[in-house]
Amino acid sequence: ANPVLAELLSRIMRQEGRHIDFYASQSEQRLSQSAKARKLTRWGLDKFWTPVGSDIMPSGETQHLASYLLGGEDGLQVARRIDGRVDRLPGLEGLGLLERARQKLALNG
Repeated sequence: ANPVLAELLSRIMRQEGRHIDFYASQSEQRLSQSAKARKLTRWGLDKFWTPVGSDIMPSGETQHLASYLLGGEDGLQVARRIDGRVDRLPGLEGLGLLERARQKLALNG
């Protein structure tokens, strides 16, 4: 309801969208050029990826934030949408990073 806050958040969302587009295009380009990069990236994501901050935040805070962002049926759809973007990158099909994170945090939906 706060117009100043709404405008600020809108600007942040646009900026983050540009970041996502940049990283996605760089990932597409670099992964498509190197089988070694695809293999190493897939291995690293599969073995070591965790949601940002989850390794330094208290587990209760991680659980609360994950429940808010990824809980329930709506959260499942968000997780699947993000996983789908990762799936489109060369060599990263089927990792299911967000769906696995939801399962680890026992989020239902």
